[in-house]
Amino acid sequence: MARFCPLLIILTIVSFVSILLLTEKREEGSRLLEREFYDSIKIFNRKRNAHACMMSIVFLVLYPLGAISLHLPLPPFLKKIRIVPSVHVPIQILGLSMMIGAMCLGINLARELDFLSGSVPVPAHVVIGLLATSMIILIQPAMGALQHLHFRKTGGKSIYGYIHRWTGRIAIILGMINQGLGFQLVGIGTVVHTHSLVRNFVILGILGSIWFALVIWDCLRGVVRKKPAVVENGEVKQKDNGTVS
Repeated sequence: MARFCPLLIILTIVSFVSILLLTEKREEGSRLLEREFYDSIKIFNRKRNAHACMMSIVFLVLYPLGAISLHLPLPPFLKKIRIVPSVHVPIQILGLSMMIGAMCLGINLARELDFLSGSVPVPAHVVIGLLATSMIILIQPAMGALQHLHFRKTGGKSIYGYIHRWTGRIAIILGMINQGLGFQLVGIGTVVHTHSLVRNFVILGILGSIWFALVIWDCLRGVVRKKPAVVENGEVKQKDNGTVS
């Protein structure tokens, strides 16, 4: 019995040390998993915030500003500037580049949340976002280029120009609506702060009101500028001061 006492003591010490090491490794593993979890959450939040900020800038500022630039009156010393190639196109290219980057982030977020796998219903924010961005990517550059080529040959408008104009208007409206759907999807008052929501809708109200007013003015300008037919020397003539831009 005396021979087994040292052996029991040694086994007890070894067992105790082993238990301590296993416990330490388990705690270290749990800390690593917890850190990876929180790191993944941080990365997800950064991608979500980047997506929201970029899309807000694109659909609340850049696209409406690019559209408004075609209708703003210029001072006399800027009359020689060609608005379309010098102002409109650069703004829209910048908006298109930012939109594609934000769209890629949005698709990545949707895949992480299983919105595109079919296992859960696809939110309206995802559907409208893909629709608006696809319209702009697939239609706008091609129609804009074709209208530009037509204008260089004839100096007038074509069906390409009207498709370009109304596709852009519909896409911008969808993008504006989708801002609110995005806030609703994330959670207003929980993840999204109220001041962020107020800031976005103040910008939307200001620029959106200006843009809508110019759209209505643009639609009515053709009717106002076309004067009714008058009789001159027994002949009916139509007076037209210009074409609708």
